[in-house]
This record gives sequence, structure tokens and C-alpha cells, in this order.
Amino acid sequence: MNLLEARVVLRPRSMSDVLDLAGPFCIANRRVLLPLAIATTAVGALLAAACRLGLGWSWLAVWLSTGGYLLLTGGLFTQVAGELLFREARQIRLRTVVGRFLRRFFPYLAARILQWVVLAFCAATFVPLPIFAARLLFVSETVLLESASPGVALARSSRLVLFRSIPCLGLSLACAVAPFLFAISADVVGDAIVNLVFEMGRPFGSLWSDGGSGFAVIGALLSAPLVASASFLGYIDLRTRKEGWDIQLRFLALADAEAGGRRIAS
Repeated sequence: MNLLEARVVLRPRSMSDVLDLAGPFCIANRRVLLPLAIATTAVGALLAAACRLGLGWSWLAVWLSTGGYLLLTGGLFTQVAGELLFREARQIRLRTVVGRFLRRFFPYLAARILQWVVLAFCAATFVPLPIFAARLLFVSETVLLESASPGVALARSSRLVLFRSIPCLGLSLACAVAPFLFAISADVVGDAIVNLVFEMGRPFGSLWSDGGSGFAVIGALLSAPLVASASFLGYIDLRTRKEGWDIQLRFLALADAEAGGRRIAS
């Protein structure tokens, strides 16, 4: 890993800065993130439609299945974000990234299940759930980008967040709230277009009266790139703080400057 090739400035940031950077990061890398978001959203929407219309599931069951789908496919965007740290979007082949994710899929799945088992145990035993949720925020990054085993991934995430639990709690809450905000926004916009403009009623359901709608599901699914990017940038911030990536870059720059001065002098 050559830190000089990093495409994100490696310096300590506040978690509000991390959240502010997530949107521009997605926009700057839309060439690779947009096709992947469209593909995962289309598959997720079809699965939700099959559950709702084909199997007759309640909206609660549909939302639970959509949440599980988001947890799984979020790893794809984490894998892509790891590639984008050192490479331009035009240099990345989605087939290669998907292949790498699939090779780590079962450890990733096991880590996510273990993460939620731990959180469920904390909730059941009245252990402070928010703090533990923050401590396990970076399980995806550690298992996918560091090739850690599920148990090691949980321990590694906890060590990274140590002494930064409160800022990471804010980031974890923002990541948890983002799908709901996307769902509400998509439902409002979709309802305005279909019901008010075209006067077609609400053929895709209503989030407020039915408990869900097709537009809301699509909105929640479209939040995946932003959520994964915010979490990844928070992970990069903690590695910069804990492992001194910014200091390493300064020493490398000084070494390059010294070498350049020697060449000029000679």
C-alpha cells in the first residue's frame, strides 16, 4: 500500500467532516458507484416486489428483508470504496471488485451475523447498546479490506474506535438514519409525480397509510453508496489517527524533497 497514491487527503477529521465528504466522494466516483447502485437497487426492488406482491408479505416483513439486503450489498460498496482510495474510477472494473467481494462473502456474512448477535445480546441484557453499536461500526471494512476473520474483525473494529466512541456514535447514528431519510424523500417525490402530476393515485402504496411503498423501498436502497462511503471515510480517519498515516506522508514528502535537493546539488 503506497500512501502517496491515496486519492483522499489523509489527515485527522471530525465526524461531521467525514459526513460532509461522503457526498462529494460519491459524486466524484459516480462512474463506478452509479452503475453499481442502479444494479443493486434494481435487484433489491424486484426482490421486495416479489415478497410483497408475489408472496403477500406484510410491509414489516418486506422492510426487514430489505434491511438484510442492504446489510449484505453494503459490503460491495465498501469493497469499491477501498479500491477508490488508491485508484481512479475509470481504472476499476466492476467485475473484478464483485469477484473480490464474493471471495470474502462468507466471512463477511458471518461477521455481520456475529455483529448483530452481539448487539442483540447487549440490548437484551441492558448493556449500553449505542456505545457497542459504535464500537462495531467498522466490521465491514476490517473483514473486507484487511481480510480479517469474523471474530478478529469485531475485535479490530473495537480497538479502532477505542477513545473515539462518542464521535463514532454520531457517525453510526447518521448511517442508521440515512436509509429512512432516503425512503421518506423518495416516497414524497414519487407520490408527488404519480399522484399529483399524473393523477394516477397511489399504485405503489403509501409510506404513511400503508407502512411502505415501492418508492420508499427504492429510496432506502439508493442510500447504500452514501452510507458505505461515510463509514469507509470514518474508518480511514481512524486508521490515520491510530497508525499515523498523515505523519508517514509528511516523512515521505521530506524524504522526496531531500532526495531532490541532493540531485540538484550534484
